[in-house]
Amino acid sequence: MKPFRHITLLAAGLFALTSGAAGAADLAYKKLSASEYELRLTSDVSLTVEQAQVMMSDPSSTLCAGKIPQYGKYKFAASETLGGQKTTDKSPVFDMVQMLSCVADIPERPKAVAAIKLDSDQELKLKVEGKKLSNAYMSAIENGYYETAYDMLSPSMKNLQTLPEWQARVIAYQAQTGKLLASDLWRITVYENPANSPQPGTYIAVDYETKNSIAPITCGYLIWFLPAGSKNHFNLMREEYGHIPENIYKSTAANDMGKLRKQMGCKG
Repeated sequence: MKPFRHITLLAAGLFALTSGAAGAADLAYKKLSASEYELRLTSDVSLTVEQAQVMMSDPSSTLCAGKIPQYGKYKFAASETLGGQKTTDKSPVFDMVQMLSCVADIPERPKAVAAIKLDSDQELKLKVEGKKLSNAYMSAIENGYYETAYDMLSPSMKNLQTLPEWQARVIAYQAQTGKLLASDLWRITVYENPANSPQPGTYIAVDYETKNSIAPITCGYLIWFLPAGSKNHFNLMREEYGHIPENIYKSTAANDMGKLRKQMGCKG
């Protein structure tokens, strides 16, 4: 049996913020294959599954080294000790085992300096297009038209998950955040053939923030892409998001909430 190795919790500050109490946490991992890991998180304060996965996110990205970390099944471990750890009389309050897979390479977010300068009319038209696409995508998901939303994804995004897999993940996330109450597409940025981009073309990055019935704050961004010379429609080539649960929102001081919002890329 392969032993667990231990990794520094890069999200230690977030742990202190979300747990609501001072405590010690340890994250161990075991490599199962070239692209699969078993993570084990223990702490002496209680955590939700979501809080635990947030704490694992930075270490997971480090382990996956340029590939997209994707969580699989998880379970709460028995009272057995971690490999390499000494047995103590005090068992951890929280003890969770999480499967991690490293899937396709992460497409780079285009840089802010564009190789081709658009005139103001071109840029405005593309910003309007990005807003329209984003509203249509978010509306399709909110109203249960999952196939419509999935059809807006790029081929590379569809290669990561089939429609049933993608739909199950989206529905599970909706259960955590609740009904959409308000949305703010607060920044739309257009890049034409940006330097160091995965491929030439037009990129529209849309940063957004939403309020939901369960999660008061959800922040994320969408990147729409049209290959150079293509006559097809824009496709969604990347999506990132995260939310602040209501219990964390209510129990966090204003100063700490500002730091957390900044970590999540929310509107400043």
